[in-house]
Amino acid sequence: MLSQEFTNGGNGRPATLNGNFTSDEVARLMDLRRNFHAHSEYLERVIDQRRLEFARWLLDHGKLTEASPDL
Repeated sequence: MLSQEFTNGGNGRPATLNGNFTSDEVARLMDLRRNFHAHSEYLERVIDQRRLEFARWLLDHGKLTEASPDL
């Protein structure tokens, strides 16, 4: 749970946004935040896919081998 310092007394706006942004900018930032949290599972899958693509590139270019190293 966020402290009062960050929630600005419970009005739903982070205290750090007050005075620094217009109300329209705050609304857009809050929408962006909600959208990010709503799509976080999708973003994680995209990141995992990019990692797999990079690992394949490493294999294709001889930078990584499938053989496990001798311990």
